[in-house]
Amino acid sequence: MDGCGGKGSEFKFVNDSGIKPGPCDPYEGCPPPTEIECIMVDKVYEECKVTQVNTVDTDITKEAVGDIIDIQCVRAEVVGPIECEKLPCSRVRAAFCYKFTFRWTDDAGVHTRTSEPIFVEKIVRMNRANEPNLNVHCEIFVDCIECFLIDHTVVRCCIGNLIVFKLFAKVQLMVPAYGFCPEPPDCTKVVPDKCPSPSDWLDTIVWPPFYPEQDR
Repeated sequence: MDGCGGKGSEFKFVNDSGIKPGPCDPYEGCPPPTEIECIMVDKVYEECKVTQVNTVDTDITKEAVGDIIDIQCVRAEVVGPIECEKLPCSRVRAAFCYKFTFRWTDDAGVHTRTSEPIFVEKIVRMNRANEPNLNVHCEIFVDCIECFLIDHTVVRCCIGNLIVFKLFAKVQLMVPAYGFCPEPPDCTKVVPDKCPSPSDWLDTIVWPPFYPEQDR
């Protein structure tokens, strides 16, 4: 070996079946599995969800100048750690904080306001929460649905919260399989500080770039 990689890669992808990841044929279906594997996964034994829409009013009297012309939601996001725990009596608790940002336009231009962290706590009952071998996992999704004026300078924002509770355990399962995944294709190389070639650019757009769409 006369340099790095002189002997080539030592990694071997053992899969010569020709089967690749992707959707199955709608008529013929998937090919039959070639083996049964034992895999270790997180199996969900019970799950439920809680959805709610929070109403948050914000007075922007001190910031607004003149008439407010337009108001838009920008984003909502979870901030800080998420608390997710099992409680006695088959109960599960999730707690988190979120912030949201909205934008408005008035006589002085465009302004942006971000709320202080808002605390949310939910406790639900799950039938199998008292089983010691089951762990709990919480997934939190927040969304700024819309913002609008309810007074001359009071903005009301509707923030959607979706909380998903899952009781799970790490288990070994037997599943039909097709062997290891095939070798992936080579990545597309990018040259720093260089614009794409005309052919590379054309590959990224839908042709012809005219409106309306033209059939050939």
